[in-house]
Amino acid sequence: MMKLFFAITLLAFAEAGLVKPNKECITIGTNVYEEEILMNNVPSPYQLAIDYNTNTLFFSYSYSSSIPFKIVYQNLKTHEHGLVNGINSGFATAVAGGDGISHTVYMGGNDGLYAFNYYTKNATRIAGLPDISIWQMFYKDGLYFTTYPHEKVFFYKSDELIEVPELREIKVMVLAVKNNGDYVYCNSSGLFTYDKTLKKTVFLGDYVANGFTADIDGNLYFSTPGGIFYIDDKKGAITGLAMFESIYGVAVDKIGAIVYGTDDSVRRLRPTKADCAVNTDLNLTENEV
Repeated sequence: MMKLFFAITLLAFAEAGLVKPNKECITIGTNVYEEEILMNNVPSPYQLAIDYNTNTLFFSYSYSSSIPFKIVYQNLKTHEHGLVNGINSGFATAVAGGDGISHTVYMGGNDGLYAFNYYTKNATRIAGLPDISIWQMFYKDGLYFTTYPHEKVFFYKSDELIEVPELREIKVMVLAVKNNGDYVYCNSSGLFTYDKTLKKTVFLGDYVANGFTADIDGNLYFSTPGGIFYIDDKKGAITGLAMFESIYGVAVDKIGAIVYGTDDSVRRLRPTKADCAVNTDLNLTENEV
């Protein structure tokens, strides 16, 4: 059974499909959430990303022994969903834009960088780029991505691709970029930030991050196999939001709902003002950044 250590109530789920709202809720900080299942029977859903313009969720999951990974799309309003075709073992996703006019959904496969087409629901490889196995993506004024197995960080913008110079000598599995441009990244040694102004790397903690995300304001969150965390720059702290078993990734939609992957499903915590029975006895934790 899933355990929530910071703020917990037991939720009754339907065997498949959406869960109807009930009076049992979860508190995270001062906010109250109701939980629903967005999709079942999706093993190890990684690399969650949300296109705010279309309210569409993208994620990768373990597909089969012959095709290690496939990318799924799901409209969070209509719940239309399906597999993305045309990509070789798609694992990474990121969304550019957000101006409501033009945007690109990037996807990474075993052999390079792709762009998603909403009309065909296919991904097309972007020409002129090297054959790189992409592990993780993050968009911030350009596309950042890490590679596997070399754990390098690249930056793509305006048809130009460069290796990020500040991180050239560092192995990076997953990476995010703060609003001020500083990097946050994780490797086998833990979680770090790189201060561009001071040209200094700072150790943040012994976390094993398997995914980063930013909310609509650019605030950063990350997931580990055991929980979801918020990087609070104002307090200089990492705040534990909720501790679950078997977390594979996290995203935050445009109204602040938290979407996350478990070992076999994708779920959403939706903000609610319902009169719920909640457990407020357990406190959140903070670690200094």
